[in-house]
Amino acid sequence: MWLLRSFFLAMASTLAAGPPSGPVSPPSRCTHSSYWSPRRWRGTIGPQPVTLELDSGRWGYSGSYYYDHRGQLLRLGQDKPKQHQPITLSEGDLRPTGYWLVGSAVGPQLSGTWRSPDGRRSLPLALHETYTDAARYQNETWELTRYEAEEGNDHLDSAHYAQDYLRVYLPHNPVAEQRLRRALAPPVPAAHMPQLLDTLVGNRQSRLDRYYFDGMKLVIYNSNYLLSVVQLDRFTSPDETIGAGPREWWQGHTFDLRTGRPVQLADLLVPGYQARLRQLLRKELQAVWTNVHYAEVGRSGKLPAGGFVITATGLCFGYDDRDDEDLAYPGPYHADQEIEVEISYRDLLPLIRPTGPLAPVLQERGLLPRK
Repeated sequence: MWLLRSFFLAMASTLAAGPPSGPVSPPSRCTHSSYWSPRRWRGTIGPQPVTLELDSGRWGYSGSYYYDHRGQLLRLGQDKPKQHQPITLSEGDLRPTGYWLVGSAVGPQLSGTWRSPDGRRSLPLALHETYTDAARYQNETWELTRYEAEEGNDHLDSAHYAQDYLRVYLPHNPVAEQRLRRALAPPVPAAHMPQLLDTLVGNRQSRLDRYYFDGMKLVIYNSNYLLSVVQLDRFTSPDETIGAGPREWWQGHTFDLRTGRPVQLADLLVPGYQARLRQLLRKELQAVWTNVHYAEVGRSGKLPAGGFVITATGLCFGYDDRDDEDLAYPGPYHADQEIEVEISYRDLLPLIRPTGPLAPVLQERGLLPRK
């Protein structure tokens, strides 16, 4: 599954004022950067409704869109734009499956033409920027490199910590906005983050020298009043007692944008869903079982510890070494440390609550009658 994430970066940094840990240690270095989420449009290509998310940056436009009745993501990209030249977006991965011709600017109203690669087919496109059923957010990254001098030695070891956060904006729903910020945004105001991180990393560094942590938040779905986020945590330490080398954990989080509260499987699926869901997961995992290094992943039938996220095409579940310790030590030529398994809405349809949070998604896909 392609995890939906497009970036444009506006870098800013602040220098931490945390005290050095020893008389010869340099101060910790802390940086802070943030950038806005992709802009979002809904509209039509020909008669078909579509949803578009697009970044505009120094090197051109990039993003993705999907036809609402299918949900399958299609990449869009553009080379470095030329001043005063019409904007053409190329659709597809390895080879173009179409082109968007959208004039000389991308604004709140987006109009133009979709054209097939051979130029024989063309359809009008008309979209408008909207966040009625979605959130705007800022990605924030805090990074800290912390030094510590070994006693009686001028050699300095260092620890590095990087964590992504999301600052969600729902201007017409302040209660939901505050709940989402408590769950996803930095835990303290920016002025206090350097001291917080220096204390946090210092405590871990005292136990594990050359400690390294990288936490990423990926927005996977942001539509129909549902926001799904994957948290990927990567940890590295030379300490063999916890397993030398990198480790990786996958954690899914889904929220109802109308309330700001977490959404659980029991909110989406009918009572007694567990047995059938396990069968569907085991069926999807059969391809993994052909790999000798991961032959036991998911065989216990337990639902993965990392939970799930909503995507445009189904529910995605993540497995990591909490589910099978073999995933902590991938074999040669098999570098996976987390495995994603997606079950389509069509396969899940008998289990989905017809009046639950997924009902609008199913209606878009033509799996439920429209109201």
